[in-house]
Amino acid sequence: MTLREIIERCSMLRVDEVRCDSDKYHELVFCGEDIDEWHRIFADVLGPAVKPAGKKPTKDHWRLTKDYGGVWASQTLFKKEFEDCTVIAMFWPWQDGIHVTLKMALLEKQKSGVKLSVPMARVPFAGLRAWLEKSLF
Repeated sequence: MTLREIIERCSMLRVDEVRCDSDKYHELVFCGEDIDEWHRIFADVLGPAVKPAGKKPTKDHWRLTKDYGGVWASQTLFKKEFEDCTVIAMFWPWQDGIHVTLKMALLEKQKSGVKLSVPMARVPFAGLRAWLEKSLF
């Protein structure tokens, strides 16, 4: 499932502003009067909210969302694990009581058994790097 596929399911709902639209991150603003419908669609796609509004976030919730501004007690977090990625969606109600920001991210899982390459050393240390690779790997 892609982020665009999820957003397409919401196409009948009004969006006030699209702030970012990429394959791995999507951010938009909508009118809060439609939040129940947005939540219904996201629950259908991602399952029930793992952190509903009014519930204190756990350390795991914070770790998962910190790169996107985190998630606070007044906000809602949806999360679904897929084979190769995790999709998160955060609903941030504004203090004006009118608007809500939706932040969605696709978090790729690191494949197990994949050897990470050693960063290329600078030229002066190339000999040392080659020796270390032979000795250690």
